[in-house]
Amino acid sequence: MDTTAFTKTLPGGRAVSVIPFITAFGAVTYTVTDSTGGTVVHGWLEEAAERGVPADRVPPGCTHLIAGTVPVWLTPSEVEAVTALGNTALAAFGESEQGRILAKWRQDQQDLAAKESAKTAVLRTPEGKALAAERARLVAAAAGILDADAAQRQRADEDDDGTAPGQYYRVQMPANEAAHRVAIAVLDRFDAQHPQIKAALDADRTAATRRFLEYD
Repeated sequence: MDTTAFTKTLPGGRAVSVIPFITAFGAVTYTVTDSTGGTVVHGWLEEAAERGVPADRVPPGCTHLIAGTVPVWLTPSEVEAVTALGNTALAAFGESEQGRILAKWRQDQQDLAAKESAKTAVLRTPEGKALAAERARLVAAAAGILDADAAQRQRADEDDDGTAPGQYYRVQMPANEAAHRVAIAVLDRFDAQHPQIKAALDADRTAATRRFLEYD
């Protein structure tokens, strides 16, 4: 008896084998092959209701399917047998070198997430939220001066009578630069008074970048 595959006969008499497959991230999927070794379908074992399959499209007695172009339907007893095979394969994977490497990677990720959470904990307190909002306002104020300066420069450069460029470069630009220096000084003073907020925001951005690179 083959203990690595579950065999069944599809409607129409086609014999197939359902074989568990462990993904690189330790999840169980299933490959369904026919007697020639050709793949009928490869995918997840899913409950029909959770997948959103209308009840009138579910074959009598079946509850789950391995979805694909040619879905393979399974009865509760077949699901139990297939799941048992998957669990056996998963246990063997866990004992393998690849499985141990994956387990260590997951533990490292959990440890890193815990450290990141500790660094950003202040942002989840009422005081931290208020301070983070105030810092965001100061950053926006400094950025707003640069945006306004850029718009003023563009209008001056597009002016045809020759007066606007002189007004901008002699008066507005120096005033904008001075205002921006003041805004940055205010922001720097805030960060000096509340270093935990900037550190937490930096840690939050770093964590977000790591998650993006890891999963997207």
